[in-house]
Amino acid sequence: MTRLLTLVALSLAMAVAPAFGEAGAKRIHVTAKIVQQTFTGELDAPKPGDQLISIVELFDKHDEKVGTGAGLCAIVSVPQPPNLDDTFIQCLITATFDKKGQIIFGGTAPFPQPGLVGHFGIFGGTDDFRTARGEAMLVVITPELQDATFDLE
Repeated sequence: MTRLLTLVALSLAMAVAPAFGEAGAKRIHVTAKIVQQTFTGELDAPKPGDQLISIVELFDKHDEKVGTGAGLCAIVSVPQPPNLDDTFIQCLITATFDKKGQIIFGGTAPFPQPGLVGHFGIFGGTDDFRTARGEAMLVVITPELQDATFDLE
């Protein structure tokens, strides 16, 4: 009986270990070029509830288009007096990779401006990314360009 329990425990450990180890980790790095963006409020006087809607194209390190993306962010925190540097947004964003599926991520971050970094949780996805979990990091390079890194567990 002891041998059977040891064998079962060892089998379970071997089956579960790859899901938590480095072997299961994957990093995707792309550049997001904003092709359309709308802000529903006034940038010089943002208010909670104002929305930032963005549509992007995703490019790999060879500058080949690998997908698209869309994000909806709402202003959730505005200091007094209003100031974009200390304004926070809450976002729901989807990155769609050609023939591979979608990664869905979101959370709160500073209002996007050059030099700022947003860290978001990955909620899941579709197709190849249906079990995706991890962290997405967006670095604003210019008003039209962002660096996106997806660390998938």
